[in-house]
Amino acid sequence: MGDVSDVPADPTVSEYNNENHVHQDVESVNTESLDDVERLKRAEAAKERLDNDEASEDEYLVETPHDVAIKVLSTRDDVDSPVVTFRMLFLGLAFSAFGAVLAQLYYFKPQTLFVSQFFLVIMTYFIGKAMEKCLPSQGLFRFLNPGPFNIKEHTAAIIMCSTAAASATAIQVISVQELFYNNDMNAGIAVFTLLSSQLIGYGFAGLLLETVVYPSKTFWPRTIVTANMFQTFHFDGGLSTKRTKVFWGVFTAIFIWEIFPQWIFPLLTGVSIFCLANHTSTVIRNVFGGASNNEGMGLLSWCFDWNLITSNCLYTPLWTQINWDIGIMFSYILVPAVYYGNVWNGLSFPFMSQAIFDSSGNEYNQTAILTNNRFDPEKFASVGPAWFSASNALSLITNNLAMGATSVHVFLFYWPELKPFFRAMNPWNNDTVVTHDEHYEKMKVYKKVPKIWFIGLLVGAYAVAQATNYTGHSDFNWWSLTVTLILSLFFTTVYSVTNAILGIYEFNNGLDGFYQMLASYMVPGDPVANMYAALYGSQPTIQGMALLQDLKLGQYIKIPPRVNFLVQILGCVVGALLNYATMLSVINSQRPALLTISGTRLWSGQNAQAYNSNAIAWGALGPEMFGAGKTYHMVPVALAVGCFLPIPGYILHRFWPKNIIFRNLNTGIIIQFSCYMYIGINSPITTWIVIGIISQYVVRRRFPRMFTKYNYIVAGALDGGTQVISFILNLAVFGAVGNAHLFPEWWGNDLNLSADRCLSPAQ
Repeated sequence: MGDVSDVPADPTVSEYNNENHVHQDVESVNTESLDDVERLKRAEAAKERLDNDEASEDEYLVETPHDVAIKVLSTRDDVDSPVVTFRMLFLGLAFSAFGAVLAQLYYFKPQTLFVSQFFLVIMTYFIGKAMEKCLPSQGLFRFLNPGPFNIKEHTAAIIMCSTAAASATAIQVISVQELFYNNDMNAGIAVFTLLSSQLIGYGFAGLLLETVVYPSKTFWPRTIVTANMFQTFHFDGGLSTKRTKVFWGVFTAIFIWEIFPQWIFPLLTGVSIFCLANHTSTVIRNVFGGASNNEGMGLLSWCFDWNLITSNCLYTPLWTQINWDIGIMFSYILVPAVYYGNVWNGLSFPFMSQAIFDSSGNEYNQTAILTNNRFDPEKFASVGPAWFSASNALSLITNNLAMGATSVHVFLFYWPELKPFFRAMNPWNNDTVVTHDEHYEKMKVYKKVPKIWFIGLLVGAYAVAQATNYTGHSDFNWWSLTVTLILSLFFTTVYSVTNAILGIYEFNNGLDGFYQMLASYMVPGDPVANMYAALYGSQPTIQGMALLQDLKLGQYIKIPPRVNFLVQILGCVVGALLNYATMLSVINSQRPALLTISGTRLWSGQNAQAYNSNAIAWGALGPEMFGAGKTYHMVPVALAVGCFLPIPGYILHRFWPKNIIFRNLNTGIIIQFSCYMYIGINSPITTWIVIGIISQYVVRRRFPRMFTKYNYIVAGALDGGTQVISFILNLAVFGAVGNAHLFPEWWGNDLNLSADRCLSPAQ
């Protein structure tokens, strides 16, 4: 019989998230012999002592993922609580529609607006409680209000609407074809393209359930925060309990505070003594500036804007943070080294930019090298070669190095966790996977989703994808799609394990670039086929991980698996239909504005234009930029090189298995973050390094009671309050629904400089 054990490891040689490699010696001897029911009783009794402040400080100490799962979260399950109710369906469908339409509208706006999960959690909570008070609860209409608004209804509604509340990647592909390639796609083909690209990911998730959802060690750190919020709202007994007061107190404080850094006092987004001392030097800006987009690396800058800091530093395990901190230290060396060393002619281009340039340093005229939307060698010869900024080229290399290193690291260090996945792929396998997990034990009263449902979904979605590829004129042939999906399944496995155990999800840009680079060889010179490669490569991984994360949330909250499956599919279908309808409406009414570079104050095609430019760059220019002997030939080579990076560390780990450094160093994470500052706003980096160490080391070890009871609920409150006020500010003053209302200019809001008063990137 196969046995995947979930007992915590020896805490003397384990640090929070890495007991799960290969050695589970001390406590496993004592606890594996316990009956699962007895383990559950002990966990529930311990949790009750913790909640009642009757436990010792040592009992509060969190050392392993198993500790997080049973000390921070309750295993409580009110089995008789209704889940599929009118309230759940109303809230889920209403906010699915709200999120899908809003996300798609703002895909075509100058000001991008995202509907966050924490915003949805808070809004649905208040509306659900209002429905509990106002809807009839007796007589013929009792089904409208079957009792108190419960945690299962709330969670199921959020799983549904958070699935829908985004602009699907497929919409980008369809909108680009509609706008720039005059491919007026049939509505049925468009909708089925949307659905197939997402449902393939759901099929992948079904194959990975036993590996990354059931066990305690795959605890999905981000999900702990969300589950803790739900349990605080519904299990803590109202507004009078201390944890609830802490949540709403922190929520209110950050809600008010965020008005200052986001609107009134932008200097607070990045306080740099170097920028304050000198706002004329480009070197000072490049190294120490970082409060504006693509400004600089933000070295030693201090950020007071939680919208930029986020709660990652509060819930991400300590050793994961140590690895990314090591990578960031490399980034501070490598990024200026390649630029000031004039590697890849870097000094001719901006310090940070994601654009493509010609040899004169001007933005590359990508359309000038196309004939009938395909690469034309003669035109390319007249236009000349294309260049990246040095930091952007370095990021492409480190992304590929990290993909190779992460893939090998996962298989070397987490093979015991991966074995159930490969056993499940074998139709003749009769082994039973045994999972020792208290939350999973409570879920045994519910029927599982049969694996055949997921397999049928995967096969059906694959068939639909092949059909829509040909009928939608994607130029992406059947074998290219098949190869892409096989690779997508591989990386879904790799990154799901990494996310579930280590809390790392920084991979999207790397995956897009990888599939686009691959497509430039499979279907050379074709930008449209290149877009489909990125779609069917990245989207199944993103969707698969979203489903797995929600299934883990369902296990923590005790949502019946079949209900979880139902609301995910409903959210996917509703989101796809409304994404498409909204896109079509905007394109038909605003096509001229979307095709112009500047757009209007209300509408902009910037996102679609950027996606199209990227597809042209990779699809048309890929072999010319990354082929053998070309300027950036190391980009594809880096993928193979990265595969060898974890091997020395693994050998050292095998020789000294109890050495905490050899066991926990992760070359994939280190390399992933070794060019972290090549894009975006970098001022919060120092702040979240410091906060992360304080939270995950100082508070967790020296004040375990405070950490276990309040760390995750404070994280949820900080993110929740920030995201609610950010949503309001976007609508009210940042121009999301009309004219922007900038705060009057003053010293802390100098519009001629970057937010941190460094020289502006445009200068």
